[in-house]
Amino acid sequence: MSDPFELIQDDAGKLILRRPGHEDVADARLRRGFPWSMPRRFVSIRGADGKELMLIENLDDLPKDQQRLIERWLDEYSFIPKILKVNNVDVRFGHQQWAVETDRGPAEFRVQEREDIRFLHDGRFSIKDANGNVYELTSLEKLDTTSRRHLEALL
Repeated sequence: MSDPFELIQDDAGKLILRRPGHEDVADARLRRGFPWSMPRRFVSIRGADGKELMLIENLDDLPKDQQRLIERWLDEYSFIPKILKVNNVDVRFGHQQWAVETDRGPAEFRVQEREDIRFLHDGRFSIKDANGNVYELTSLEKLDTTSRRHLEALL
């Protein structure tokens, strides 16, 4: 990333992208290219229409205030709840009904296929529910005994 830029947040919480020689872009959006494996690398800045305007190769190369703004925005608008506890997994009729506690509160969801639970390189899991929502499940050794017991047959 060689082009200078600045992101600012307006009173409504929307991002504005400022670049020398370009018009300001209101309602800019951010998206991580690799949210699981490289969350601080390859962050895309997009217009409201979804088209990429520029790519931040590494957040660590930015001034600290820009890093904080981007991280806050991604935390608020990137919806990937972290599963902290598994209360129940009911397997019947060809799908799994999950009841969990997440960092955003309790949730219940259905997982259609076994392939919707993906093992990640660092021991975590990515779980996609029947509605396309994605959840992050910490590595099994970090879960409580009851949660691990509910997951033994599935993983």
